[in-house]
Amino acid sequence: MSGNRPGCLLGAVVLLSAGLGAAVLLGGGAADAVACGTAIAAGTACTLTGTLGVTTGTLTMTSPSALAWSATETGLDQQLVDPTTAHQSYLVNDATGSGAGWHVTVSATTFTTGTYTLANTGTFVSTGSTASETATTAPTAACSTGSTCTLPTDTTTYPVAITTAPTSPAAVTIYDTSAASGLGSITIGIGALPVGWWVNVPASTKAGTYTSTISLTIISAP
Repeated sequence: MSGNRPGCLLGAVVLLSAGLGAAVLLGGGAADAVACGTAIAAGTACTLTGTLGVTTGTLTMTSPSALAWSATETGLDQQLVDPTTAHQSYLVNDATGSGAGWHVTVSATTFTTGTYTLANTGTFVSTGSTASETATTAPTAACSTGSTCTLPTDTTTYPVAITTAPTSPAAVTIYDTSAASGLGSITIGIGALPVGWWVNVPASTKAGTYTSTISLTIISAP
């Protein structure tokens, strides 16, 4: 029995030695990671911090430069839409990075020849359609080329009646974007559902050229 004891002790020493060796190897691996910026040995990892700074931009809108309608008297009331494709969309560029949302408003003075006028109520209407003045659809929104945008969530109810006035006409929201949407460069009124600008002309309208001063504004937040 006494002859067996040295073998058992030797085995214990070997196991302990192996365990200690493993601990030493693990400790050495953890020590290999050092801060970058100084000379390091081949095969040794170093760590550093990468920082990206993004500064705020601006909220802008590029709108049509004019709107136009034409009609020939027929003896009937007429609902006219601006037929020019370039007038049926506008570009919003939300580069603020805030996610605050935005809305677009329109105001318009009375359509007048200087002698004759159109009614302030019921004359000017905006929709998401050039096919129907009473369309309840919103204009289609799409990201501009090169912009991975967040498409707007429009909460506007269509059609939008724009009441005119001789002076200081009230502004009416024609596109209202919820917070956290509408970021990036976005075209409103592209594709299947363009922006429809409608003018109602009663059969009793006198002949002439009627003009109105129309103001479009983009405002931050819904």
